[in-house]
Amino acid sequence: MTPASRCAETVPFNVYSKATEEIGRLMSNFARTPFVLDGAEYGSIEGFYVSLLFLDPEERRKLGRMYGFVVKQMGKKSRLKTTCYDGEWFDLGSDAHVALIKRAIRAKLEAHPEIAREFVATAPRPIVHETGFRDLPDAEFPAPVFCRILGELREEFAAVDVFCVHGSCRIRSGLSGR
Repeated sequence: MTPASRCAETVPFNVYSKATEEIGRLMSNFARTPFVLDGAEYGSIEGFYVSLLFLDPEERRKLGRMYGFVVKQMGKKSRLKTTCYDGEWFDLGSDAHVALIKRAIRAKLEAHPEIAREFVATAPRPIVHETGFRDLPDAEFPAPVFCRILGELREEFAAVDVFCVHGSCRIRSGLSGR
């Protein structure tokens, strides 16, 4: 390995909607990357996340299909500290909440194997979420937790076969059960 390639491995991989790298933008929660989780359709991870901040089923469906900064802004209207998903109640920021978000990001990557492949290729670079703003002190899903689960998912997807032929990518063995 050359000194230049060793240095490249230490350059942080920034997952942010305004990242300089396209894969950083695609891995952000704001990216329009539709996926299905437990039979429901979502337009982005942010849409999924914000949908959990409301209990009304119609509001959840509407928010869940959204993407981008606008859905984040809509989430600021919520004052929930506890939510329900699939009949289970949990506190926002709890282990159950974080595990659910991880399942959603996994579903996103399974729905977009080409993104999964590019994401895996960012290893071994450290994952960061540098937006220019600090997390709020009471953030339910702070940047270090987000980066930790992204790192875990990157390792998981590195262990499966993501292959591309003529621009069409597939994952040979799904991870939904993990």
